[in-house]
Amino acid sequence: MRAVPRSMLASVLFAAVRPPRALFSASLLRPRAFAAPLACATAQAEALLGPRLRKWLGSSLEAERRKQIALAKEAEAARSAERLAEWATLVVANLWQIDDRATSAVVEDWNNGGAKVKLSFAGGQGTPREQADAAFAKARRLRRGSAVVAELIRQSEAVEARLQGWQARLADGGGGAEDEELFALRAEVLKEAKKLKLKPAPLAPSQTSGWGGREFVSPAGVPILVGRNRKENEQLSLRVAREPDVWMHVRGVPGAHVLLQMSRVKGKAPPAEACLQMAADLAAFYSEARDERKALVTYASPRHVTKPNGAPLGAVKLREEGGTIVGRPVDSELIPPEVLGAREAERFGGKG
Repeated sequence: MRAVPRSMLASVLFAAVRPPRALFSASLLRPRAFAAPLACATAQAEALLGPRLRKWLGSSLEAERRKQIALAKEAEAARSAERLAEWATLVVANLWQIDDRATSAVVEDWNNGGAKVKLSFAGGQGTPREQADAAFAKARRLRRGSAVVAELIRQSEAVEARLQGWQARLADGGGGAEDEELFALRAEVLKEAKKLKLKPAPLAPSQTSGWGGREFVSPAGVPILVGRNRKENEQLSLRVAREPDVWMHVRGVPGAHVLLQMSRVKGKAPPAEACLQMAADLAAFYSEARDERKALVTYASPRHVTKPNGAPLGAVKLREEGGTIVGRPVDSELIPPEVLGAREAERFGGKG
C-alpha cells in the first residue's frame, strides 16, 4: 500500500453514538458496482445541465455576433487608410500651388488620368502640409490595425462555428443514452472555453467562499470538494459543509475529507447514485487505500460531524453515520482521467 504525505493523515474518530441510519437509497449501503456509473437521474441531469448549456450557448453566440459587428465597423475604418494616403499624396504633390491658409484647392490627379479633384482642409488644424502629414500617420496606424482586425474576425468566426457545433449537439440529445453525451459536452465546453477565450461561469460551480482546496464536478454538475491536508479537512468538515451536503471519508485509514455539495444545487432532489459514487471514489483515491481495488467509504450529514474537545487539527467525530459506499480508487469511471493519469505517472517513473 502506498504511503501518503503526513499532511494527509487527518484521522477521523468514528464513534457513532447511535446506529447508522440510511440517508439515501438502501441500495447504496451494500458493496456493489453500479451498472451505469454515468446514469445520474435523467431529469436531474437535464434540469441542471440542459437549460444552463442552452442559455450559455445562446448568450455566447449573441455576444460573438455583436463582437463581429463591431469588428466589421473597425475593418471598414481600416479600409479608409488607402483613401487617406491617396488624399495626403495629392496634397504633398501640389503643395507648390496650395496656400498655407487655404481651406480648399482643386488639383489634377495624374494617377487617375489627370482628373480634377477638390481637396478640402479643416480650419484650425494646421497648414495643408501639416494636415497631410497627420493623414499619412493615421493611414499607417489604420494599416497596422487592419491586420489585427482581420485576425480578430477570423478568430471570432471560428468561435462562432464552435458554439454552433455545440448548440447542434445539444439539440440532438435528450434522454436515454444521450445523457452521457450531455455530460461529455459540458466537460468539453469547460475544457475548451479557456482556449476560445470564453467564460463559461454559469456552467461551472461557483467557487465556495474561502475554499482553496481541490474541487471537482460530478456528472450532474454537483460540486465535490476534497481536502488536501489537515487544515483543509477541518475547514471543509466544520465550516464549509452544511445541509443538505453529503460528507464522506474512507473507513479505517487516513485520508481526505470529501464533500458532495448538494447545497449548491437548486431544488431538493436527493443526490443521484453516480454523484455519490464519484465522491466515494475520490474519498478512496485521496487516502491510504488509493491502491486498493475497493475501499469502504462512510458518508454522513454535516450536522453529525463534530470536533471532540482537544482533538488534533483535522480530526472529527461522527454522532451518526449515514451508511457506507464502496469506493473504487483504481478503476473508477468517474474520477477525471488526468487525475488517474497523474497517479500512473508517479508509479512509473514520475514523482515518487
